[in-house]
Amino acid sequence: MAIEPTIPRSSRGTAFWLALRFPEAWFESRCPEEDRRNRPPAVQLLDQAGRSRVVAVNRPAADMGIEAGQSLAVARSRHRAAAPADAPPLRCLETDDETVSNWLAQWGEWAGTYTSRVTCPSGGSMPGLLLELGGSAALFGGLEALIRTVMHSLAAHQLTVRAAGAPHPRVAWALAVVADGGRPWLCDRRDQLAAISRLPLAALDWPGDWIERFEELGLMRLGDVRRLPRDGLGMRTAPALLEDLDRLFAERDWPLSDLEAPVRYAREVTLWDPASQIDRLLLLARAPLVGLAEFLRRRRLAVASFRVLLGHETGAATDLTLATAEPGRDESLWLEQLRLQLESVGGMPPVTRLRVEADRFVTPSAGQGSLFADDGERDRDERALWHRLRARLGEAAVGRLQRVPGLVPPLCSRSRPVEAAALREVPALSAAASFRPLWWLEGPRRLDAPLRRRAEIERVETAWWSAAEEAADYCAGELAGGRAVCLRRDRQTTFWELIGFDG
Repeated sequence: MAIEPTIPRSSRGTAFWLALRFPEAWFESRCPEEDRRNRPPAVQLLDQAGRSRVVAVNRPAADMGIEAGQSLAVARSRHRAAAPADAPPLRCLETDDETVSNWLAQWGEWAGTYTSRVTCPSGGSMPGLLLELGGSAALFGGLEALIRTVMHSLAAHQLTVRAAGAPHPRVAWALAVVADGGRPWLCDRRDQLAAISRLPLAALDWPGDWIERFEELGLMRLGDVRRLPRDGLGMRTAPALLEDLDRLFAERDWPLSDLEAPVRYAREVTLWDPASQIDRLLLLARAPLVGLAEFLRRRRLAVASFRVLLGHETGAATDLTLATAEPGRDESLWLEQLRLQLESVGGMPPVTRLRVEADRFVTPSAGQGSLFADDGERDRDERALWHRLRARLGEAAVGRLQRVPGLVPPLCSRSRPVEAAALREVPALSAAASFRPLWWLEGPRRLDAPLRRRAEIERVETAWWSAAEEAADYCAGELAGGRAVCLRRDRQTTFWELIGFDG
């Protein structure tokens, strides 16, 4: 994404505010993330005197001729006239300011990755965030590189964003309304006054009666209002207009409160169509679970248990608790646990919303696992098995794991003698001559040299308690030149493949 115009070096290292406005926040805050890629037409409704009136439309709905101010009946008729037979239905969403506010708070938490100063100005028809990037630009390779990183991150989430940057926060906030959706509008200290003077009055978050009064006088841009006598302007309007006018022209500070980080994590996804397939529910759950993992990483915290609530059209929500043996932040493990719990729930009605809530956090213990197989790795494997057992059998059925010498469950790793056919010419290596390669190949390779020796074959099979599926034979070997290798044979085939060697 291009960042134009380039910010002059004279403004680097000073305060610089990037305003991010989300014109479709009312839609994006309640749609599954996958639906942002192929957006269905949607409208936001407001109930006025018992009649539903359209107050906002997304881009697909606007392309069908649906506009703000129309009745719901007119919007539906235009959708029927413009949409093909297999097009998705018109999504009608009621106004929900609380959902949008919570959604902005989540993105404010995300913005904390790039700056310590994030604020969410109140009021206005287009919500958004303000990020002060001048203080942290040096940590990301400069201001231009930081803005490019922020915009690319938002584009990866398929969000509709209008962005503008300026040294004064009020200037950036106002310019973002009319910024091009494809690239941010950036101004330095000298250019921001000229840019704000050309701003149309209709783009300001001013009361409608103020704007109508100025338009009756033929004043259409902010610079026209600025040229009016200040005393007369103050007598005919409210003092708040003069204060905001001074802020817009960078002559008065704009007091802003930093966005407070939430003390708990809560993220909800609304399903357009009720779903009961496990794969579909897991796909929808991935975004809030990844969000929880990022929430924990930014704060250097971990969680031992949290809730997943599945709402239905009628009846009480299905409440699932995901618990781990020790606190962590592994979304892949959570998804696996959720799959097992969903498989164990029988007769669950179709799901219309999915919500993840977490409010009990701990600071993870210091240290990390060893690179080699040791007791620490064995403990981690046992904890993973404990997670899967509790998810499948229930918390009450699994209390703890205990090591029992000599107990080998079926379908696990085991060794078996080498085939007699392999011992015709040369004897096999002893069982103690096992080999773990120093270098692993990116993919299996058919043998291009005759094999001289084989050690004892190790057969590996996995069952339901393992995350991966494996059914293959492994053994150590030695090529004709004396090079030690590691071989693998899939259970479905009869030939050995080279997978690693000693250097």
